[in-house]
Amino acid sequence: MKVKLFSKIQFLALVAMLFAAGCDLSTDDPYYYTNDYSEGVFVVNEGPFNGTGSITFYDPETEEVVQDVFGKTNNGASLGQFVQSISFYNGFGYIVVNGANKVVVVDGSSFEYIGEITGFQQPRFFIPVSSNFAYVSQWGADGLTGSVAKVNIGTLKIVKTIPVGKGPEKMWLQGSNVLVANSGGFGIDSTVSIINTLDDTESSRPYAGGYNPASVSPFKNTSGNVLTYALCRGDFASSSSTAGWLGDLNNGGAGFVASTGADDLCTSPEGDKMYFIGSGAVWSVNQFAVSKLYDQNAYGMACDPFTGNLYIADAKDFSSNGEVVVYSANGGKIATFETGIAPNEVVFR
Repeated sequence: MKVKLFSKIQFLALVAMLFAAGCDLSTDDPYYYTNDYSEGVFVVNEGPFNGTGSITFYDPETEEVVQDVFGKTNNGASLGQFVQSISFYNGFGYIVVNGANKVVVVDGSSFEYIGEITGFQQPRFFIPVSSNFAYVSQWGADGLTGSVAKVNIGTLKIVKTIPVGKGPEKMWLQGSNVLVANSGGFGIDSTVSIINTLDDTESSRPYAGGYNPASVSPFKNTSGNVLTYALCRGDFASSSSTAGWLGDLNNGGAGFVASTGADDLCTSPEGDKMYFIGSGAVWSVNQFAVSKLYDQNAYGMACDPFTGNLYIADAKDFSSNGEVVVYSANGGKIATFETGIAPNEVVFR
C-alpha cells in the first residue's frame, strides 16, 4: 500500500513539474521564488470577497516574512476565494479553499503545486487519520447539512462521506477517535461528533454545554487528569443572543461562561493552560475560572507548541493587509509582522 501511495504522489509531482516547465517557470520570472518552508510559522489569509486568499510564511528566528508563498512559488498562481486552513503531513501541505470547494496539495518544503482534491461542499479543515487517509470537515451546500469527507491522500479522491452535526469545524484526533466541533454553520448546534476512525462512523454526539462549538482541546487539570473541552461561540446572531461557553465533554458539558464569539481554543505546550479569543481580547483558563489576559483585536489565534508564545491574527478592516502580533504567555509583546488580507489561522511546523 505504501508503494502505491508514493508512486501516485511521485507521478503527480512529475505532472506538476512538467506543468511548471510549460509555463516557463524560470529564475528570470518575477513570480518565481524558492525557499525552504519545512520549518516556520504559516498564516492562512482568507482574502477579500471576490478575490483570492493566500499563505504568509514567518521565520521566528530570522524574522523573515514571505507573502503569498503559493503564488511566488507557482508562477503567480492563485489558490482561490476564502482560503480556510492548512495542514502538513508526510512532507506535503494540504490547503483547504472553502470558496473553491477544494483542497490544494503542495510540496511541504518548496510549496510547489502537486494536485487538488475536489468534490467538497464548503470544506473547512483537514486532519490526517492514518498513513493513507484524512478527514475534511464540510458544511454542505446549504451550510446546514454537515459531514466529514474521508479522503484517500494517495489517489486524492473522496472515498466516503460521514454525516455529523451542523457546521463541522475544527477536528482533534484522540486515539482512534476524531472529535468534530459542530459550530452550527448557518444555523445552531450544541454538540461534538465523535467518529470512530476504525469504521468511519459517528459513535456518539455529546452535548457541549453551549451554542455553536467551534474547537476542541485537551486540558490537564491539577490532578494530572486529561479532560476534553469544547469552546462554544454562543448564539450571538439572534435576538436572544447568549454568551460563549467552555464545556467539559467528560462531564455533560459543565464548565465556564466564555466571551460571546469565543473561538480558537488552544492549549499550552505543557497542557495545563488553555487560551481563546473573543470580544476583542485574549482569555486564559485554569481549572476553576476564565480570566482576561489582555485586550487585542483577534480574528484567529494559536499557541506555539514549542515556546508557548501566542500568535494573534488581526484582520483589521478585512480589505487591506492584516497582521499577527506575537505575545509571550504572560502577555509581553514579542513581535509583529504583516500578513495578507483577513488572516484567520496560524499553523506551526
